[in-house]
Amino acid sequence: MVALSMVLVFLLALSRGESELDIKISSPQETTEWGDPGLSLPGSCQPAPSCQKCIFSHPSCAWCKQLNFTASGEAEVRRCGLREELLARGCPPEELEEPRGRQEVLQDKPLSQGTRGEGATQLAPQRVRVTLRPGESQQLRVRFLRAEGYPVDLYYLMDLSYSMKDDLERVRQLGHALLVRLQEVTHSVRIGFGSFVDKMVLPFVSTVPSKLRHPCPTRLERCQPPFSFHHVLPLTRDAKAFEREVGRQSVSGNLDSPEGGFDAILQAALCQEQIGWRNVSRLLVFTSDDTFHTAGDGKLGGIFMPSDGHCHLDSNGLYSRSPEFDYPSVGQVAQALSAANIQPIFAVTGATLPVYQELSKLIPKSVVGELSEDSSNVVQLIMDAYNSLSSTVTLEHERSLLPPGVHISYDSQCGGPEKKQDEAGDRGQCNHVRINQTVNFLVTLQATHCLPEPHLLRFRARGFSEELTVELHTLCDCNCSDTQLQAPHCSDGKGHLQCGVCRDCAECGAFGTGPLAVNCSLACAHANVTLALAPTLDDGWCKERTHDNQLFFFLAEDEAGGRVTLRVRPPQKGSDHTQIIVLGCVGGIVVVGLGLVLAYRLSVEIYDRREYSRFEKEQQQLQWKQDNNPLYKSAITTTVNPCFQEAEGAPL
Repeated sequence: MVALSMVLVFLLALSRGESELDIKISSPQETTEWGDPGLSLPGSCQPAPSCQKCIFSHPSCAWCKQLNFTASGEAEVRRCGLREELLARGCPPEELEEPRGRQEVLQDKPLSQGTRGEGATQLAPQRVRVTLRPGESQQLRVRFLRAEGYPVDLYYLMDLSYSMKDDLERVRQLGHALLVRLQEVTHSVRIGFGSFVDKMVLPFVSTVPSKLRHPCPTRLERCQPPFSFHHVLPLTRDAKAFEREVGRQSVSGNLDSPEGGFDAILQAALCQEQIGWRNVSRLLVFTSDDTFHTAGDGKLGGIFMPSDGHCHLDSNGLYSRSPEFDYPSVGQVAQALSAANIQPIFAVTGATLPVYQELSKLIPKSVVGELSEDSSNVVQLIMDAYNSLSSTVTLEHERSLLPPGVHISYDSQCGGPEKKQDEAGDRGQCNHVRINQTVNFLVTLQATHCLPEPHLLRFRARGFSEELTVELHTLCDCNCSDTQLQAPHCSDGKGHLQCGVCRDCAECGAFGTGPLAVNCSLACAHANVTLALAPTLDDGWCKERTHDNQLFFFLAEDEAGGRVTLRVRPPQKGSDHTQIIVLGCVGGIVVVGLGLVLAYRLSVEIYDRREYSRFEKEQQQLQWKQDNNPLYKSAITTTVNPCFQEAEGAPL
């Protein structure tokens, strides 16, 4: 049994290995992939049957296209090898096909400050074409100049729950002071205003009609009905308009401590036309004295539909569909801010500062500042945050445009060629960059396989509007210049020459395999391939072998117009007895096993029957005597009457 089982396992492994080998050999569209570019490329250059497969096999491979480079009877795979090896074997340098990646700068406007911050060029180059050979990397140098006075759009988003009553009085006087301070660092600045409370459903807001009209604790103070998010003032240069619109605002109220700030942030990032964002540095100042609701909290109010990630502001600037959609998640907020290139500044009170500091770690290029109880330090807090954000330069690519199999890494040179910051990673970053300082980033691109078509990649410095567009191509085939139709070198003019070898249209047209399988319809457009099931073989028939080493025959016949007919006889596959052997072994093991089980059960049954027969025989021969047992004594019961006493010397 053990021996048969071992034989069975061996045969199954052998069959599986042969099947996998057949798949590897017969799959013409298979591409080599190396995985993580940070690791060293495995292996070395291996022989390949065509120039295309040769350059796929390893980036160090080259192909010799010289005619008659291989000796008679020598396989064409010997044309593929290292450049040094091929030259040593006599291949002329001009006959080597060794495509290499390259880059071409299409647009490179020089870095400049512009005029008072307007028209500055901070990122260069602006457009580059990069061609990658699979497995080979290309390094692109990107320069960034921090310009003075770069334009700023600042949207002030304020919590108007009742606890922010004192802060609103300060914000009403904020417009002029904030513009004056920002104009010290930039000549083009605009500010806007929006506010938020929470969703108008229980348990977040009281739905009692009187409370909906006046949610504040006392009836004497000014108070507005609750709302989710209200876009009050689009971005403007008019400080008085800011102070006028904010002056019209009043606090509101809700029931629970967390607020609906995430709804407000998401709508401010998505509704770009309504907010009026320009293509400049975008800042969103978020002020609150409490924490925030996030995805899942809406279920408490019977809201189960996730946030759809779209703008839903009505004509009055209100988030109209707040009761229908749940709060957004942290990931949704971070993605929306990043896509809109908005840098958030969280100005919050000390009690909630740790919560927002943890939130800031999840939102790229965001800062947190501690707000005083009455928001008296808000202007200085915004200026400090703006300076911190402006002095941090982060170069990154748009990940949604990155095709599979393309890897990007960064090296940052923040103070000159000798000073680097950060190790290679998924973004480049330099901190404390001064005005008029230039920093460099080395962007390394590598493709693990060929792309079906060119791709556009976009790089940008986060928080700035300029972009670098990379037009990405891959080298998917050799560009040999020796292509000949009906070349005399190939079957007396019946074949076609490419990269030093005759192209085999018979195999790809009849079976869909071989070196030309990927582009057979194009490469063999001149050939009409038909299958001849039972041809009469003579000296005119050519004999070839497929990539899986199966013999087949074909006959080339000329037609008018330079076309050719190829009559192909399918390969005769040898009979494969592996499956029969495996099934036979399985059947044999099953039969032997069943036989052993039946024999065991039969022997047990016979033994049990014999034992039972002997037991019945002995039972019939037993005779029991009826005498009393001398050891047995009957029980004796003695009863004593406690009231009876024998008279002793009774008085007469």
